[in-house]
Amino acid sequence: MIFIQKKMGQAAIMTMISCLGMQLHANETGQNEKSIESAITQSFKPLMDQYGVAGMAIGVIYNGKKYEQYYGIQSEKANKSVNHQTLFELGSLSKTFTAISGTYANNLGKISLNDHPSKYMPELKNSEIDQVSLLELLTYTSGNLPLQFPDHVKTDQQILTYFKNWKMKNPPGTYREYSNPSIGLFGHLTAKAMNRSFSSLLEQVIFPQLNLKNTYVNVPAEQKINYAFGYDKNNQPIRVNPGPFSDEAYGVKSTLPDMLKFVSLNLNVNLNNPAMKTAILDTHQGFFKVADSGMTQALGWEMFSYPTTSKTLQMSNSEQILLGSNPVVKELSQPKSKVFHKTGSTNGFGAYVLFIPQEGFGLVMLMNKKIPNVDRIKAAYNVFETLKDNPHSTN
Repeated sequence: MIFIQKKMGQAAIMTMISCLGMQLHANETGQNEKSIESAITQSFKPLMDQYGVAGMAIGVIYNGKKYEQYYGIQSEKANKSVNHQTLFELGSLSKTFTAISGTYANNLGKISLNDHPSKYMPELKNSEIDQVSLLELLTYTSGNLPLQFPDHVKTDQQILTYFKNWKMKNPPGTYREYSNPSIGLFGHLTAKAMNRSFSSLLEQVIFPQLNLKNTYVNVPAEQKINYAFGYDKNNQPIRVNPGPFSDEAYGVKSTLPDMLKFVSLNLNVNLNNPAMKTAILDTHQGFFKVADSGMTQALGWEMFSYPTTSKTLQMSNSEQILLGSNPVVKELSQPKSKVFHKTGSTNGFGAYVLFIPQEGFGLVMLMNKKIPNVDRIKAAYNVFETLKDNPHSTN
């Protein structure tokens, strides 16, 4: 109980109350940060120990606030700690930017998702790949494009020859088979329609409009000091090598603050300029529901009805879904509440993003080692459930 002497002036009383309120707010903020930090550490730190991860950056958005946690080192040789400037390879999380470049181009009238490849690459006219729409390329529903190009495909001419000779196994729009060549071709065609290379489309158009100032396809010389080394399964330092359509499928590098900003722009689309707002909203549209998985393929993102479960999210990254050919049905209706996520990996890095607009929750995980997707998903959803089950600790 607080007692205030009667002789104190009104101004003094108001000052005391104001100071007391500020102190209580500061204490509350400190408790909130500790609650978030504890939830992140308890969920993710064991993965570092289990898999020998050198460095990790975890960010959470909740109740309108951002929290960042950094662990370990970005390079064993330099022994430099992971921090807010550390650049991580995003792997297939890059595909979310490829999708936005496509919806942006679509809204400008440069492409239509109903178009076919030969409109932008006349060399593909009369080939079977030309029966596939841009939407089907973007959603991996071409029929049977594989996860990776064959090893012998390296040059632009070999890529063209591969697609000219490709033979369809299933009718387009009936099976989903996760594929770098599929979304890679989509990104390549989008860039051609915009009269740019794909890397310049991202670095000079898309990233600036999203205000991502430390996100790159080609890491500039002055940022190399912040570019982490990944570590392969033998704990040897490694970075991604360029490959056919690597920019389009898995080539982006970014920092935790930039990726948190990106997630925030997905959670709060009104923060974007009109062009990016529309482009982002379009990527949240589900198109093909994957049988028996609870997952709908959106553009770049994988989408689920909310509420969902950790088990459902993990199932979407099972071996059958990642590596198999799975029947789909065209999804015409959209759930009122949605969950979005996407994993990404290179041989030396792992990434994961999860966000739930209804709950105002988002999480970004970046690490310089590839670990199983299901463990990333399990840890991330555990953070969400911990915070949601203890609302008073974060209000």
